[in-house]
Amino acid sequence: MDDIHNSIGYLLNISARLIKRNLDLKLIEFDITTSQWAILKLLSVELTLTQAQIAEKLNSDRATCGSVIDRLTNKKLVLKRMNTADRRAFDISLSQKGIDIVESLTKLASETNKQALQGISECDIETLYKVLHQIANNLEDKTWIGK
Repeated sequence: MDDIHNSIGYLLNISARLIKRNLDLKLIEFDITTSQWAILKLLSVELTLTQAQIAEKLNSDRATCGSVIDRLTNKKLVLKRMNTADRRAFDISLSQKGIDIVESLTKLASETNKQALQGISECDIETLYKVLHQIANNLEDKTWIGK
């Protein structure tokens, strides 16, 4: 495809940026960024993870995750405790304040997803998820994560 507007990379990038911008606007009143939200939501499911585990699960680098975790710690949304198995690592988990805010933010994220998928049939949504997972699997390279 020579037309950039019909390129899969272009369309995925534009769609992702629009979804992110939409969610960012909703998160402003909570003083939370989408990067912070991703970590909060992950910890609401996984409960306790190290910084390296968070970076791997979010397909991000450790330094970036560390900065976001520090901001969440300063906001008292997450707790950092020394990892008993590795003194160089910290276990990260939600504080009670973090648990409370995740409940509110989950609704906003769900609204954003519903808006993005508005007018698309359930069958097409299911196909979309399958295709996106396959694209991610095709391109995934775990050798760069955290480096």
